[in-house]
Amino acid sequence: MMMSQAEQLGSKDISKSFELGVERLKIKMGLNPVSLEELIVFTRQFHTLFKAGLSADALFQTLAKQSQNMSMQISLKQIQNDIHAGSSMAQAFAKQSHIFDKLYVSMLYAGEEAGILEDVLQELSHVLDKENEIKKEISSATLYPKIVVVAMILALVAMLTFIIPEFAKFYARYDAPLPLPTRIVLGSSEFMMSYWYIVLSIVVGATFIFKKFYATPAGKLKVDGLKLKAPIFGNLIKKIEMARFGHLFSALYKSGLPIVRILEILNGVMGNQVYSKEMRRLRAGVMQGKSLGELLRRSKHFPPLTIETTCIGEKAGNLDEMLLSQAKHFDLEVKHLNKNLTTMLEPILLGGVFGMVTVMVLAIFMPMWSLSNVVMHK
Repeated sequence: MMMSQAEQLGSKDISKSFELGVERLKIKMGLNPVSLEELIVFTRQFHTLFKAGLSADALFQTLAKQSQNMSMQISLKQIQNDIHAGSSMAQAFAKQSHIFDKLYVSMLYAGEEAGILEDVLQELSHVLDKENEIKKEISSATLYPKIVVVAMILALVAMLTFIIPEFAKFYARYDAPLPLPTRIVLGSSEFMMSYWYIVLSIVVGATFIFKKFYATPAGKLKVDGLKLKAPIFGNLIKKIEMARFGHLFSALYKSGLPIVRILEILNGVMGNQVYSKEMRRLRAGVMQGKSLGELLRRSKHFPPLTIETTCIGEKAGNLDEMLLSQAKHFDLEVKHLNKNLTTMLEPILLGGVFGMVTVMVLAIFMPMWSLSNVVMHK
């Protein structure tokens, strides 16, 4: 029998309620976050509608309709309710911290306080755009090495589990001593075939321990410090962090926030914990009355360009412009380094591939030269 229209509507309501319940559960569990791209689109729409002079109700209702993300829709409804209850816009956004981070909320707060929310929203969309560009640069830079390393690991596992065992059976027919490379490779193959569960346990255990260690403040600081010392990638990370520092500091300073508050926010949004620690050090120094440029000079993690532009900006009273200028410089350097990264990494990756292939070829074919003599004498 066909369902009546009332039954169909009731079924849709139940389905919608269930869907909302699932999304709320996901939010509580920290799942289903809004992507950075969605946040950028939302901020642009927010700026456009706010500029048009819509009321808070109309503004957030329209934004909720525009969004395809259920978590965003739920959060916008809650923001609307909180504003009705007497919260400021920044306070309402702060309660939705699973979507809007400290940077976002702080800029809204500054915009409301200074009465320049329209300008701040435009600046915020630029900042998020730049963050998205940085993330894409990192992803693009690391894609090729990841593919090569994964391919090498898969090839090595395939050799040890499928190809080498067949050669082991062949060599077992002849009573002849095997060279050291062959014995090592055959031993590795036999170990993987017989004790694969131990190998898997070691890999899973090591991954778990590393993640637990990296989740601690001390562990994250240690690993991030090693990242900065890594060949090629360390230099790339430093430039990315300098670009981020310049863009975010400039945007927050332009919004009217004091330097102490800016450094507090940057502590939570820098991508590398070494630089987060530097933000805390800088903040403590500024609170003691020291100049930002003077504090930067005492650090080994900031390049001369950042130090000099900061000093000049402080003296000239245009700190936001100077830091934005140096950020754009590092943007170009990151793009240039990213373009040349594949060229710089190719010798290292090819060396790794060549080394692995050489060991395998020697392990397989060295015995054949001696076994050919054995076969000829039989």
